Amino acid sequence: MEKVSIRTSITGKLNKQGFTLVELLVVIALVGIILVMAVPVTRDILTASSLKKASRQLIGLERKLRVEAVRDQVDYILLLDIPGASYYVITPDMTPEKQNDVKKNAKKFPAGVAVLDIINQKNEKIAEGVVKIKFGKNNICPPLVIHLAEDEDRMTLVVNPFLGVTAAYDQYVEISLDDGLGKNAAK
Repeated sequence: MEKVSIRTSITGKLNKQGFTLVELLVVIALVGIILVMAVPVTRDILTASSLKKASRQLIGLERKLRVEAVRDQVDYILLLDIPGASYYVITPDMTPEKQNDVKKNAKKFPAGVAVLDIINQKNEKIAEGVVKIKFGKNNICPPLVIHLAEDEDRMTLVVNPFLGVTAAYDQYVEISLDDGLGKNAAK
């Protein structure tokens, strides 16, 4: 004899298939609650400013280059083209032809975002040209401060030689590498 599975609903009536109205309402309510919680986060991600996108782009690239340099045991050189608002990555063993190919395919920052200046390990402020940043296979890069801009908005990124990006400010902050990374020299 074959056993037939019979389900009893909340109201006590026998039910061979389907869901009760109460079960459907509970599921719809849970989906609604999840959507209410997810929409603000999704909206913020989709409408984030180009300046914040560019800073996240640089932070992610810095972390990626550090990891890949150690993993591959190859020094990577990030070239930031200040007037072109773009960047590309090369290795010391690349031929000049390959470097030119990589330069032609340089990635651009989001529209409207510019690199204002970069303060290098010698505490020099560089506001034009191409800046080379070496990510060594020993997981060390030079200390530097990168200032980004979009219209009237400014952002400052501080890169520590051993720890990576250690600070991000939503304003232009004058930071002296002589006084220590991450310290606001204006305070």
